[in-house]
Amino acid sequence: MQKNSINKKQKKSKKDFSYYATILFAFSFTLLIYGLVLNYTSSNKIFDPEKDVVVVKGEDEGYISIDSKNPEESSSSQETTNQSGNKNNKTQKKSKKENQQQESNTQTIQDDNNTLRNVIQNTYGITVKYGSETEGYSVGGLTTTPIYDSATISSALNMLKSALSLYPKGLFPEIRDGGIPLTVYLIENYSQQSVTGATDSNYSFAHISIAVAHPFDESFFHESYHYIERYIFKRGLTYNTLTWNGYNPPDFTYGTIINNYSYKNTFSENSYFVNNYAQVSAEEDRASTFEYMMAPSKASCLNYGKPVWQKAILMSNTIDAALVSVSPSVTEYWERHL
Repeated sequence: MQKNSINKKQKKSKKDFSYYATILFAFSFTLLIYGLVLNYTSSNKIFDPEKDVVVVKGEDEGYISIDSKNPEESSSSQETTNQSGNKNNKTQKKSKKENQQQESNTQTIQDDNNTLRNVIQNTYGITVKYGSETEGYSVGGLTTTPIYDSATISSALNMLKSALSLYPKGLFPEIRDGGIPLTVYLIENYSQQSVTGATDSNYSFAHISIAVAHPFDESFFHESYHYIERYIFKRGLTYNTLTWNGYNPPDFTYGTIINNYSYKNTFSENSYFVNNYAQVSAEEDRASTFEYMMAPSKASCLNYGKPVWQKAILMSNTIDAALVSVSPSVTEYWERHL
């Protein structure tokens, strides 16, 4: 009896163990399946670059976007600030370097201009002013605008040097030593825009101002003759009015402008004047004629025997007679077309 009772208890225990083992196995299997599903889902979310990765444009593209302003992101903020600061510092350094280079170049040009000015002054015995030195200069009721650009000043000085080289080397020093020193004012323009140059002179000084906004050589050649003629008059020489007017039409009076009399309008070699401005006065007639005498190419009005040619010959002979530095035996630049 007792043995049978023990066997029944053992069988019941085995049955209960088998039941619980089955439940435990089923539960473990369920946990395993859930874990795999959870791991897969989590992995899929972390590594989806299209949805969760924010692309920040780098400095090489000129754009950095930082959206967070939270305190815990201060380190990232500081890094960005440093990068931006470094960029600004580089830009500032580059800008400062460029400015220093530009200032250095400007200073070099200014030094070169001053050197060139000294060469001109020492060679030709004149005084040259430009930039702030011409501030406030006025002539004939006209105010002037100075040249401040170093490159423009350099160009004007070189044109002046080139123009002066066409005259006998001793001509300007002779007139200076004869009591009429010359100062050339290089300016941008006059208050009256159409004015290209002006000469203010008497028997003790002469000021020539040239507006570089207009063709330089034409203006300087014209004004330089006024200067030469001032010295001619100081030497006691003059033009015989009857002789000079004899080269004009019989019914002509200076101050009356007749377009058909001007070479610039008709291009006729028989013209009496080179341009309309030459009809203003005898003085302007000679200065305008001298401008054509100095021109690079010959105008047909300077052909032998023509009215303008006759005026040019008389002017040339008068200059030869008045200035020691000009020899009748030498063909000067202004005489090569005659």
